Amino acid sequence: MANSTIQSDRFKLPTVTFTHDIADYRTLDNDTSITGMPKPPEAYEQKDSTLMPLDLPQSFRNLRYVQDTVRASNGSCGLDGMLLGSMAVALNFTAETMDATDRLEYGYRLANDTFVGSLGDLLNHRTDVSFNVRFLKYYDTHDIEFLKPIYSDQLCILSPKSLEIPEWLAIFLCFHPFVWASFVTIGFVGGYLWCVLRRWALRKVRLYRIRLQKGDMVPSSTLTIELWLVLLGASSIHLPVRGIERLLLIAFLVANVIISGTFQGTLTTAFSTVTYYEDINTLAALDRSGLSIGTSSRSLLDIFGNVTGSPLYESLKSKLHILNVSARHRAAFERDICSIERRSDVHLIINTAYMRPNGQPMLHVVKECPRMYSLAHIVRSGWSFAPMFNDAISRFIESGLTRKWSLDIENALTTHKRIQQTIENPEEETLRKLTLMDMQTSFYIVVIGVVVGFAVFAIELFTGK
Repeated sequence: MANSTIQSDRFKLPTVTFTHDIADYRTLDNDTSITGMPKPPEAYEQKDSTLMPLDLPQSFRNLRYVQDTVRASNGSCGLDGMLLGSMAVALNFTAETMDATDRLEYGYRLANDTFVGSLGDLLNHRTDVSFNVRFLKYYDTHDIEFLKPIYSDQLCILSPKSLEIPEWLAIFLCFHPFVWASFVTIGFVGGYLWCVLRRWALRKVRLYRIRLQKGDMVPSSTLTIELWLVLLGASSIHLPVRGIERLLLIAFLVANVIISGTFQGTLTTAFSTVTYYEDINTLAALDRSGLSIGTSSRSLLDIFGNVTGSPLYESLKSKLHILNVSARHRAAFERDICSIERRSDVHLIINTAYMRPNGQPMLHVVKECPRMYSLAHIVRSGWSFAPMFNDAISRFIESGLTRKWSLDIENALTTHKRIQQTIENPEEETLRKLTLMDMQTSFYIVVIGVVVGFAVFAIELFTGK
């Protein structure tokens, strides 16, 4: 944005910095409400926090209240822009914007104790207010103070979305290994229990009858296979003739109603839907993944704390690096790093910039977030108009307007992006026919079984007598 100054016929008033990257705003009095006000704040774009009007859908830009606030904020939109425009109307001042002098966004302190970025512009009196919300924490100087906090937010990790499970492997991963082990164990245990009950019954029978009935001497391995067939809903050729064995089989038939139905339903889901490996959802899992964590902001280097003591946080801190490129773009496309984002922004970021044509996200939010901050705008310590700004900000927050503006912008951007994706990449039909490709695992198992069977047959043919 071009630098500009706001003047009235009587006073030259303060400047506010707002940026599409980072910008400074200068505010000057229109009439008499905040006469003599110094330069106002700076702001840094945080997705829906500070946007240019052309970044928003046409239908949203045409709304009356959006047009009014954009005009009052000198062409800035987003939550910070709408708040500034509304404050300019309420407090009767004019806001002008300019980019941060050195384009270093939020800014930080150098080794020679000078400050750069919007923080440097504020401390060097090039602006009076940094009107992009930033985390409420210590920025290596006591010469700034925070206005009324706008909201609280968590700092979270964005990791690459887990990869799709191949169709041939999906059938084996649709159940937890414990479920597979339980199913096999139930078959073995049930088969041997059937054999034990049969032998116990035969002892009683031999007391008054010597002749055995058909199936009385069936081995336990055969009964185990028969019980697996019952559990899978197949028929058994070794039906029991004694009451105690029939009771056992009835119990397993009832279990078959649940196990077989769940088993077949889960397999159908595995065949007909796309499944993914487990995502990273905890900081411990993030540490085990070996992925490094990148950020372009030096002020985020304390995300895992400055106090030693936690081995997990110490390990994660050692993986934190400053990058000169977008960490989240690299995480989405190169999949070799994670990035740091605010939780309130991640869904908008993913929905508008990192969605595959099939509607699947390219990034995943780790559920366990290491930090939570309040966010506010900054001014120089002792700024005379801070109480007036705080009072106005409190009124907008308490009325729910800041929350409404944020949701309106997020919904407008997300809906617009989804419409574009639908037009450019029509989604597949919700219901589709199963094909041979969906059933390939079954054929692989048959082929493997035939090969193993022929191998065993060949061994027996040439070695067995």
